[in-house]
Amino acid sequence: MTTVYEPKLELPVGAVSPDSYDGLHGLIPPDSFVVSRNRDGTAASTYGDIFWNLSAYQSEGRACGLHFNYWNNGEPTLIRDQLSRECRWIMFALMWKREGASLSIGTLTNYLSVVSALALFAENNSCCLQDILTDSKRLLVFADTRCSGWMTQTLGSLLPLLAKMGEWQLGFDIVGDRMLQELRTRGRKYRTTLKQHAPIPTRIYTTIISNLSHELAEWEKLAEDILPLLTASGKDPLWGRLKETQQDMAKKIGCAWELRPEFEEVAAPCIKEYLKKNDTLISVRGASVVTAEAQLAAKLTIQTFTGMRDDEALSLPYHCLETTVSNGKTHYIILGRTTKLNNGRIKRTRWVTNREGYQAVLIAKRIADAIYAVFDVEAKKDVSKTNDHPLFVSTSYLGLAGKTLKPKDGHFFSGHLFLTLFDGLRKRLQPLIDDADLRELDGIDPHRAWSAEEKFKIGNPWVLTSHQLRRSLALYAQRSGLVSLPSLRRQLQHITDEMSRYYARGSAYALNFIGHDKDHFGLEWQETQSESAGLSYVLNVLLSNDVLFGGHANWVKHRLHGEDGTVLVDRESTIKRFKKGEMAYKETSLGGCTNVGDCDQIVLKWMDVDCIREGCRNMVGNLTKLERVITAQDRLVSSLDPESLEYRSEKDDLDVLVSARDKALLQQNGVSNDSTTTS
Repeated sequence: MTTVYEPKLELPVGAVSPDSYDGLHGLIPPDSFVVSRNRDGTAASTYGDIFWNLSAYQSEGRACGLHFNYWNNGEPTLIRDQLSRECRWIMFALMWKREGASLSIGTLTNYLSVVSALALFAENNSCCLQDILTDSKRLLVFADTRCSGWMTQTLGSLLPLLAKMGEWQLGFDIVGDRMLQELRTRGRKYRTTLKQHAPIPTRIYTTIISNLSHELAEWEKLAEDILPLLTASGKDPLWGRLKETQQDMAKKIGCAWELRPEFEEVAAPCIKEYLKKNDTLISVRGASVVTAEAQLAAKLTIQTFTGMRDDEALSLPYHCLETTVSNGKTHYIILGRTTKLNNGRIKRTRWVTNREGYQAVLIAKRIADAIYAVFDVEAKKDVSKTNDHPLFVSTSYLGLAGKTLKPKDGHFFSGHLFLTLFDGLRKRLQPLIDDADLRELDGIDPHRAWSAEEKFKIGNPWVLTSHQLRRSLALYAQRSGLVSLPSLRRQLQHITDEMSRYYARGSAYALNFIGHDKDHFGLEWQETQSESAGLSYVLNVLLSNDVLFGGHANWVKHRLHGEDGTVLVDRESTIKRFKKGEMAYKETSLGGCTNVGDCDQIVLKWMDVDCIREGCRNMVGNLTKLERVITAQDRLVSSLDPESLEYRSEKDDLDVLVSARDKALLQQNGVSNDSTTTS
């Protein structure tokens, strides 16, 4: 009986599958066997090709594939051809013969990186790939001498897949279980050495947010003037160029030359000033550069106020905004998609954002309009065309700098908007690190030697990465009290409210937004709540230098501090207790509350006066906050009619607050007080 092997590839809708293999030609398919097809069904690559073109199977339609010229430089030889064919066979086996779910192109590319390294090692040691994969000693030498931590981890993931196929399907048996276990152990050790993305210190975080806002505000001042110029210069390859460039270009494209205006002649003064200030040429090339910078600033702003990953932001479609009004308040939703496929279909997803994120999308749309106008294209709101018109369409379609792109079958690609490619914008966004920033990082993770790492040296610019924005938003956009900086509180207030509304456990909206998406930011926001609360508790209760009062504050004072005032608590175990749900902490107007379950106090009393009056054991009062509340309450009482019922009620609350303050001050001065009001 002939076994038919179906290709195991994630196929986007509309993609045409490569051939099935029936094994009639033997273990290894012939060079003519079709391993990939274009969307029109024609063969894109065959087994014998040195490059397998898999672009039609990439969710974004980007050019991608598997390169088997493992030697990179130099000429092909008989030995290299043989080893390259071994590489092809292993990848074919993974894509056709392996049982289980389909592998993504990214995973296949990672596996080929390891296989290529094995082939190069085999060439240098005058053997073949099979010799290494069947010999534990040779494989161990390869792991010791050629593998980084990442490659060791990937090798430990690849080999079990090959082992399961065995000699019957692979043609040989690979190394035994002991070697596989050794590599898996090394991979686990590597993962434990990976440092978690650092949260951005609050001072730096608020500065970056302000800098992003400034970048977009400055761009908007000239957008009305510069965007028409971009469209005009994109439509006409001569327009806006220098006279000499126009002549050369006319000859190159074979058209009659008629002088067009140069860029400096048509650019408004505000455009020239902006380009000069950003150290960019006053030319169409310079205009293209600052436009891409504005796109990147908009993208980072969206990530700042949604928690999106890079690929999620770059794959946003042009029509991605949705607004809803509830109780007179407008809520902003961004509609996008993950880059992972679900039965061949791109999964749609949604994120909540605030007005800043909403405005950033509008700015990006206006830039996209100018680029699409070059081709007289309007991004219609058509579900079947959503993927054709990205929000962050590449400025390369303007043809003003570098390689010029042309749309294919009405499909446009997004740009490569990564901070690593934009040094100028990076410098404008990143503030310098100071000592207070490092102290704050030490408070978040005291076990990491922050100051010993070069990138965290005082005086160096903070090296911003987009994932830091995701981590910081998850940590700080909570109501835990971890953020003490007033400016950052204001910047995050609305997004904190929205995420509490849409992502909180038990929220009626959470399922619609998060669903079964295990990578959605809403889940990270939920999972970080306990960490944020735990850190806030450590910083605002255990390590606080403020005067604290209330039931839990007294418990901490008598149980967790030594005679010299040092904290006798294991910080790490405390955070673990928060993550297990054994402890809780949330900020209140008077300090904080450590109640794990539901609170039975009157929720309408924003001042928590009843917590003081009842002597709540979960209360952590803060004298500084109490003073501010007393000032506000005293102002309210003074504005009321002394004969009114409201006056008597509010005056009674004020008296309770003042009494609590006086007793806290007595305690601070060493006067014993056993009153239940502060116990």
